[in-house]
Amino acid sequence: MATVFQLSKAAFIFALSLKGASAVDLDHDPIVGVDGGDHLNPPPCHTTITIPYIGSTTTSTTVVPCGTGLATLVIQTPLITETCSPTQTTTRKPPPTSTSRHTTTQTIRTTTKKPVTTTTTKKSGTTTTTTTKIPEPTPGGPCPIIKPRCRPEGFDIDYYANPFAGYSRENSLPWSYYITQNLKPLKSSITNVTFFPQDFGPPANLPKVYPRPDLPGVWYAVGWTKQTNGGIVVDANNFTLVYSGFYRAPETGKYTLCTTADNENDVFFGHGNAFSCLDGKVDTNVKPLVVSTGGNYINGIKCADLDLVKDAYYPLRSVMGDWQGPSAFNLTMKTPSETFENRKNDYTGHAYPLSCRFGSV
Repeated sequence: MATVFQLSKAAFIFALSLKGASAVDLDHDPIVGVDGGDHLNPPPCHTTITIPYIGSTTTSTTVVPCGTGLATLVIQTPLITETCSPTQTTTRKPPPTSTSRHTTTQTIRTTTKKPVTTTTTKKSGTTTTTTTKIPEPTPGGPCPIIKPRCRPEGFDIDYYANPFAGYSRENSLPWSYYITQNLKPLKSSITNVTFFPQDFGPPANLPKVYPRPDLPGVWYAVGWTKQTNGGIVVDANNFTLVYSGFYRAPETGKYTLCTTADNENDVFFGHGNAFSCLDGKVDTNVKPLVVSTGGNYINGIKCADLDLVKDAYYPLRSVMGDWQGPSAFNLTMKTPSETFENRKNDYTGHAYPLSCRFGSV
């Protein structure tokens, strides 16, 4: 009986060792390439990167380093589209434009009225009632009033996911995708500066994957990030930044708003174009005042002339997008008393956040 027991024990230990060996082989089976299959036991991953993209299925790519080391799993997920009612209520035609050799220039003349106050006195006593009447804002013009004692803290800046090869790529998503798809900002902040410099690609040591079979030469650098404005760090491969708020004109006269971008920046200005002074909503059917596009380190400048009134508060919204690779952004304003060369992208003292809108919570 002792001999039979020892043989059975040895057989049992041998079976366990075979099972353990097969489990080790399964855990270390390399998975390389892009596919839509399910992997029950992917290799251990040092980093997992998720990329939103335009598609209907979830795919994955595993980057296996040379020699020893942990793999990086890159997962592509479709940009989630939610069914929601449109935010726009009206559609307005853009003002006419004129072009020159280097820039596109558009002139908008706006007027504003000061709030009207009325005083009434009751016979029974000296009771004074003051009523403020807010005039109807002019399309493309300023908001007649903002919250009292609101401080010029800067523009709102919101960072949104931009699908790989998404907004800013020709014939891809429109600027309004972040609204119509009901996306929530990944990060939000406040900034007075509307500029970040051109970069020249990711560090050489970062691995690259090629997520789109229909774009075989277009890469995604795993782990590549970039500092923008308001302390916001973005996925440098593809992102969207929305700047919005009020610009308070420091003097009356002709201003020049200019922008450059890699890959695209769409600028909206004034009531109804940037957003509504009345309810803060954005009309997703409006046309931008200025659109600038760029790539391959060639970023053409586009400008528009604006006739503004001193101390009036003008809605402004700028939608900057990068669909892949290097990026850059600049949005400047030239006041009537400045030269074109001295135009500024620092709006300190003249930029107000969306929370200053009269009637906002």
